[in-house]
Amino acid sequence: MIYHRKSVISEMRKIENDEQLQNSLKWLLEKAKELDHPLMDGEARQTLLAKYDYVSERVKEYQRERSERMEQQKQKLIEPEQKKSVDLSAWLDD
Repeated sequence: MIYHRKSVISEMRKIENDEQLQNSLKWLLEKAKELDHPLMDGEARQTLLAKYDYVSERVKEYQRERSERMEQQKQKLIEPEQKKSVDLSAWLDD
């Protein structure tokens, strides 16, 4: 796949959904192969490596935020259950 000078990845600021995450992961895999090529010149390699690092950080950021959101949703589901505690003191006195 050929990217134009102003590619979608270079314009990306933040990954906002799973589709963008998947596209970013595909891009990272593709660029990792390019970075591994022994004939890639130093300047092009450094430029691509900087972009690779940037996208990699955005992926980690999205995954961290998604994990936090899932944890918050889990807590919202658990909290009502904790409020429904049953008083067993009468049962224990028997």
